[in-house]
Amino acid sequence: WGQKFDEKLRTVHKRNIEKKVARCLTRCNTVKNGMVARSKKYGVECTITVDELRQLALDAYGTPCRYSKRILTIDNMVFDHKIPISKGGASTQDNIQVISKFANTMKGSLSEENFFILLAWLDTLDEELRKDISIRLAGGKR
Repeated sequence: WGQKFDEKLRTVHKRNIEKKVARCLTRCNTVKNGMVARSKKYGVECTITVDELRQLALDAYGTPCRYSKRILTIDNMVFDHKIPISKGGASTQDNIQVISKFANTMKGSLSEENFFILLAWLDTLDEELRKDISIRLAGGKR
């Protein structure tokens, strides 16, 4: 996995590649442990493996977030449940996606379907208002 991440990260970053690769690998392990604990707490299935999380991260790395269009890197990417775990969404490969922290904070516990409705509504607003509301929904971070 280290070699796969190294190759991918070199297309996005110019320095500190080794540290970023190590962060990616560690993040996947940490996320897996957190998902196991949260899944148990909410009584939902948790079958996703560390290798599946690594593959999701590798596939998403350097691509735009599907919601915010921000380029995904180790500094801003998170693993998100399409159907929130708090609403019965399982920690399975088909329910996990990699998105930006900004989008994840905006999405909160909304289902993917409801988040798309919110984003569509935001798109009807003028740019300044849309940006202001999006930042407020994302906790005031740019």
